[in-house]
Amino acid sequence: MFAIKKFVTLLALLSLSCGKHSFDSYLYSSVTFFNNSSYYVSIHSSSFNGPVLIDKLASGMRYSTTLNPSDNYGIGSMFSIEYWHLVASDAEFSCGDVWTSGIDPNAQISQNIEEGKDYVIKIPQPKNLELKEAFLKILNTSDNYYELNRLGTFYRQAGNGEISVSSGKVGIYKLLGGVEIKGYTITQVFNEYPFPEFTAKNGYIYDFEFNGHSVEKTGEQKIIF
Repeated sequence: MFAIKKFVTLLALLSLSCGKHSFDSYLYSSVTFFNNSSYYVSIHSSSFNGPVLIDKLASGMRYSTTLNPSDNYGIGSMFSIEYWHLVASDAEFSCGDVWTSGIDPNAQISQNIEEGKDYVIKIPQPKNLELKEAFLKILNTSDNYYELNRLGTFYRQAGNGEISVSSGKVGIYKLLGGVEIKGYTITQVFNEYPFPEFTAKNGYIYDFEFNGHSVEKTGEQKIIF
């Protein structure tokens, strides 16, 4: 008799356990993000500083996950979108991939998520991106390596982090927009060559060439999103 009671109690506990597991699973909702923009995107939960749900989702691709229902009385869950542009690829410049990102303050998506339901959220094309970086690209056409220097400080390249740029390669450097480029030099062994002075603007790439005798500007381009 005692053994039968223990068996019945065990079945009851198992039933409660299974029921709780099923109930918890039902609480989650399926959310699919579709990148409808022409850029790579990172999706942050809540604010732009919030946790990253997916990093650098390619254009035209989708990402599915399960999320908790919104718990703010119908206001909805917030997702913030960060857009990415590939400034230089490792295959082209042998420097590692170099990215820059921008945010569109209007690209925060609110979606009220109810338990057990499925949602598709489309990532829009940005309309008003805010960029905070500029870049230098310096082609080395001399017959020796060079280093970018300012007042004894040698700058590392964006991407691979190396200081020296070999002959025939392009050095790529990340700058904060609005910085005055003044007092910079190209150092080659014991020789220094002055770098042209200018003010770097956010969202621009500035192209230069070092030929072993001087540094010349060859162009500039705005990063178009």
